[in-house]
Amino acid sequence: MASSAPGPSRQRAHSNAVSISVSSNSSDGYYDTDDELDIFRKQQQKEWEEGIEQLQVLVSAVLIPVIGKYLGRRWSGWLFDRYLHVGLGKVFFFGERLAAFIKLPSPRTS
Repeated sequence: MASSAPGPSRQRAHSNAVSISVSSNSSDGYYDTDDELDIFRKQQQKEWEEGIEQLQVLVSAVLIPVIGKYLGRRWSGWLFDRYLHVGLGKVFFFGERLAAFIKLPSPRTS
């Protein structure tokens, strides 16, 4: 029982080689019909849209909250420092130049 007849392992190896060569031909851009090309384009479009969707999720779930947290802390620190230096009055909200021109109505005493 020598290896004179092709055994199942040789047939499998041959069929694997054929499937590899067929798949490599299709990945090179050679298509038998326009239907195969349309299917390939639809797959590529679907993958592109999934990638864009993943980027949107990344931005909305990770980047925006991190940036918001950073800017919120900087803004609150700046506001607290301003409060400590000028107090909570017209100057705090409008600045020195504009606060000089703004006259708030005085409370009426009756």
